[in-house]
Amino acid sequence: MLGRGLGSSLATPPRVRTRGSSLQPRLDGLDAAVDAARGRLDDELLDSVEASVARSTGRLQMSAAHTIVAIAGSTGSGKSTLFNTLAGVELSASGAQRPTTSKAKALVWTDDDVEDMLEWLGVPAADQHRRADLSPAPTRSRLPEGVILLDLPDHDSLEVAHHEEAQRVVELADLLIWVVDPQKYADAAIHRRFLQPLAGHRAVTMVVLNHVDNVPEERRPGMLRDLRKLLVADGIRDPRILATSARHGTGIKELRTAIRRRVEEKQNAALRVEADIRSAAVRLQDAGGDAPLTIPDVWVSDLERRVAAAAGVNGLAASAERTARAEALRRMAPLRRNRTETTGSEPGIRRLGPVDRPAVDNAVRAFADSVCRDLAPAWADPIRAAATEGLRETDDRLDGELSSLRFQLRLPGWLTALGVARALVGVCVLAGLLYVAASVMGGASTTLPVVALGVTTLAGAGVVLAGRTVAERVGAEQARTVEDACHQVIARVVRAHVVAPVRGELAPYARFNRGVAAAKQ
Repeated sequence: MLGRGLGSSLATPPRVRTRGSSLQPRLDGLDAAVDAARGRLDDELLDSVEASVARSTGRLQMSAAHTIVAIAGSTGSGKSTLFNTLAGVELSASGAQRPTTSKAKALVWTDDDVEDMLEWLGVPAADQHRRADLSPAPTRSRLPEGVILLDLPDHDSLEVAHHEEAQRVVELADLLIWVVDPQKYADAAIHRRFLQPLAGHRAVTMVVLNHVDNVPEERRPGMLRDLRKLLVADGIRDPRILATSARHGTGIKELRTAIRRRVEEKQNAALRVEADIRSAAVRLQDAGGDAPLTIPDVWVSDLERRVAAAAGVNGLAASAERTARAEALRRMAPLRRNRTETTGSEPGIRRLGPVDRPAVDNAVRAFADSVCRDLAPAWADPIRAAATEGLRETDDRLDGELSSLRFQLRLPGWLTALGVARALVGVCVLAGLLYVAASVMGGASTTLPVVALGVTTLAGAGVVLAGRTVAERVGAEQARTVEDACHQVIARVVRAHVVAPVRGELAPYARFNRGVAAAKQ
């Protein structure tokens, strides 16, 4: 598992550095995503993610040989009683006698120096209780070695300071024990405010249903099933649930065993950091949206096609094709006067007129919409602005460059020779007709004349068909020439004025997305 790189054996050094850690690339990814999102996404969200990175980095720089176990819960859930039961000594006042404190209490179950960790947790010296100083001393070891057990203020306290302190320490703990009671375990506010945010922290969270002694024994299984369904609905997959009665000792042995098992694995710190990173990455992804990191070529091609249609390129190409085909047929008709001889110049192709600006603008906006389809407004708005803020300049440049294009017919020189061939075949057909007529009038055999006429007629039809085919190909080639020239201009203008600015605005999102992806690995 990921956490084993951070220490899962007795040979693990007492401190873990983030550099070289398997989690460090993920923390770096979060940092990169936050940097790329500054000025775009909500600062409060980004500050929260940065704080999460700082917490994770701080925890990884501390001892991996010790586990911070926090007992959290709502007012009346019995968490202080549970804390005392696990400690084996009355350390935290409970029930009506509970003092109005806004700080966590800590039971340090180790003789090691953990001052830096207690300072990082913000536990006052007066609320730190060390195993060696307990009086009366527990009759037997109640907790696994290396545990720092915390009793937090009520998470739903009316005192804002209490709530904020509980929330702060919950974010620092390696292992969370969330305590609920039979009366309020289904309270929507508890699930919405406290349990749902822990959906991605299943590996380091246990839920304890306390005060089960107040529930008839036959109803307990159904209540536990109901609690499980609620937790699954909160997004906690396969939640770990225990039923306890701190006052009567019910389930306490099982809870100690569960804590011991998790602590002995020595993975809780890494698992908690991993869950925090993943949760922060998901929050960023939800806020930023999801889109391609690069613009697909097919989208650029579609934009260019729509702009070409708005510029009338298809109509111009069709006109060029008709003109070239007609001129090719004239060149192959030597008995007609050549158009050049009549007008004194080569026939030309009309120029493109002004582009349909509304159509071009719509094409650009549709292109921007495709890029921004799955992006949050914070990313999408700058991209749309980059695509559309220079529309007038884009339209002007299209008009200028397209109207400056000049097209002349480029017809093969051998078309005249094909015309001569058509004339010769025509003469042969006429000669064949006269030969047949003479044979009929003279009473001679008509077999040979008819065969000769048939051959020349077929040859004439073949020459005519070949001429038409050549004219079609000449026209198609001229249309392609016109289209290619126009599309080169359109591609150059559109990519410079629309695609490049959009790519420039998409680059920070790409860095953001890659950072999020690295954090979620």
